[in-house]
Amino acid sequence: MAKRDELAAVTQIKESDSVVAKVQIFIPPHEDDNPNNVKVDQYEHVTINGVTTLIKRGEYVDVPVPVYIQLKNKFPGI
Repeated sequence: MAKRDELAAVTQIKESDSVVAKVQIFIPPHEDDNPNNVKVDQYEHVTINGVTTLIKRGEYVDVPVPVYIQLKNKFPGI
């Protein structure tokens, strides 16, 4: 048997190098049927592990899969 070297090379991965799977979603905007003409927030807020992601309603947006899963629970039709 050959003698094994107990040292191993480790390459640090930068966050920009890691690949994150994304999903394209569309959340329809709120209907403007408010009689008081108060502007409605057109963003959805998703917080995972202390990181908040803002998703604008009425536009196609690419979001990471964990954010998609949270939104799928809230909006089953997306």
